[in-house]
Amino acid sequence: MINEEVIRESLREVIEQKSGKDVVALGIVSSIIIKGRDVGFALEISNDTQANEELRRNCEQAVKAIPGVGKVTVVATSRKQAGQQRAKSCIEGVKNTIVVASGKGGVGKSTVALNLALSLAKLKHKVALVDADIYGPSIPKMLDAEKSKLKIQDGKAMPVEKYGLHTISIGYFIDKDRAAIWRGPMITKALYNLLMGTRWSNIEYLIIDTPPGTGDVHLSLMENFNLTGAIIVSTPQELALVDARKIYDMFTKLNVSIIGIVENMSYFIQDNSKIYIFGKNGAKKMSEELGVKLLGKVPLDPQICHASDCGNPLMLSKDLAGAYEDIAKDVRSFAYSL
Repeated sequence: MINEEVIRESLREVIEQKSGKDVVALGIVSSIIIKGRDVGFALEISNDTQANEELRRNCEQAVKAIPGVGKVTVVATSRKQAGQQRAKSCIEGVKNTIVVASGKGGVGKSTVALNLALSLAKLKHKVALVDADIYGPSIPKMLDAEKSKLKIQDGKAMPVEKYGLHTISIGYFIDKDRAAIWRGPMITKALYNLLMGTRWSNIEYLIIDTPPGTGDVHLSLMENFNLTGAIIVSTPQELALVDARKIYDMFTKLNVSIIGIVENMSYFIQDNSKIYIFGKNGAKKMSEELGVKLLGKVPLDPQICHASDCGNPLMLSKDLAGAYEDIAKDVRSFAYSL
């Protein structure tokens, strides 16, 4: 089966002579498109024309050698020299930074982010959760922490602790009924302040719950911060998967590692039978198509809605909690492998 992971694996054999690294490790392969047997992608390179043309041909030949591949198109595009690229920030007091994204609203991304964070904490890790949805923060409500008072120490906010998590959200700073009528620059500044203006201490996993779409928050995170990896959340419905593919494309173009995909609201159980309300195995098929791991399937269950509304995420049944714990173990394994 021809998929993106197979193509990247083949390209790992192509070494750029000047650096001695393969083209995938250098992060210069982007925009991989597969149409049937035909493959196309971009190679982001500098201005040494002769050497670059040789590198382009080597990449083309490597992909052509994959069984079943037909036509291969490799387009060379210019990129800034390494010295001209923006240096990315590390968040003080944080070891691993995991982004949770969906590309679409209403698929349960915040619920997955919260329960992933809780599951990592249950595995005896020190975990923080950042609510990066500036327009619609939901984490304070889901933790029953809307009335929490932030403390400031040496010019930095102290995270709110609840259920073993260290959390920060714009919802702790503004009234819950007040709209944040802000333009892009204000949004990115608020995000920066949430991440860098909070006093984190020995956090092993910082989970960032992002807003829907592929906008300013996502771009700011990927361009300005060192990210360990990203998790994509989608329902099995094709309408949701269309947007999930867009956020996947954004992550790959900006060289953010994809940990895997979570299929949320996968099915509903009634009379011991599974009912596939939003379609069956949509995210599974997408994971196979893109060559990324399916981290798990979380059912549509009234318990999850009730737990979020009442602000007690610990009330989930053993089976539901176990589904999130399996995802957390995969995230931990991914981080350990780096």
